[in-house]
Amino acid sequence: MRRAFLTAACGLAGLALLAVRLRATYLVIRVRGNSMAPALTHGDRLLARRTDLAALRKGQIAVVSSPHPAGSEFLIKRVAALPGDPVPERVRRVVADDVVPAGRFVLIGDNTEASFDSREHGFFHADDLHAVTVKKLETQHGR
Repeated sequence: MRRAFLTAACGLAGLALLAVRLRATYLVIRVRGNSMAPALTHGDRLLARRTDLAALRKGQIAVVSSPHPAGSEFLIKRVAALPGDPVPERVRRVVADDVVPAGRFVLIGDNTEASFDSREHGFFHADDLHAVTVKKLETQHGR
């Protein structure tokens, strides 16, 4: 009886540890605004995985700290260029570099008419990066 209790307790402790690790690795994020439309729209819920700059790839949708303290805490944008890549033409007017420097990356919103991104802000820093999206969980309009 005592052995069965210890086995069950160890199993529950293992499950609790797994839940803590998953929570530290994955986030659920709700989209605010339409800067990533049509791919993402206001109200969409996303599953995102914490990551670092070394694991980031062009085309992924990244979650970064917002440079606007009064606005949303996070921005959700598509990765357009990584360290060592040429700076996209539409970003060159706000940065002096021709190549994305180490520790920096470029983000552009899919809806370029309604997006605050590297075209205004310039490079984002590796410390700004929180996660990349893994999956859309649900949409506001049931799409």
